[in-house]
Amino acid sequence: MEKLHVRTPHSTWMIASTLAAMLLHGLCWFIVQIVIGTQDAIGDTQRQMVLALAWLVGSLALWRLRPPPSRLHAILTVLVCALFVTVLGSLAALIKLMVLEHADMSAGLLQSFGMLGGLLVLAHLAMAIPSAILLQQVALTRPKPA
Repeated sequence: MEKLHVRTPHSTWMIASTLAAMLLHGLCWFIVQIVIGTQDAIGDTQRQMVLALAWLVGSLALWRLRPPPSRLHAILTVLVCALFVTVLGSLAALIKLMVLEHADMSAGLLQSFGMLGGLLVLAHLAMAIPSAILLQQVALTRPKPA
């Protein structure tokens, strides 16, 4: 079986798939924020959509460099990119807490932050699954048999 490839024209499908996946991610995130009662659901959703843009574009770039052999590999690529971005976000939040807010780097702080950060990373990955599926469905196709 041949590898998947990005639909042609590449730019059109890459932009369309990114926008569709980013909007789906924003919608999912907004619904969850409303359900849990976040005060600034719109602002939080906007921040998450910007982060989603980073891992969506990263996934598309990786697919352009090396097309995935299957849709499952494509989804896993998106989830790995999402994991990378969310872990970097958690590290940035920890550095901000320690540098800008002058928090003491104690074992209790690191343990609490590690547990909360781990749960947030898992939540972000769960929220990324629908967007990953949509992104690969819109952007990728199999070559037509000759």
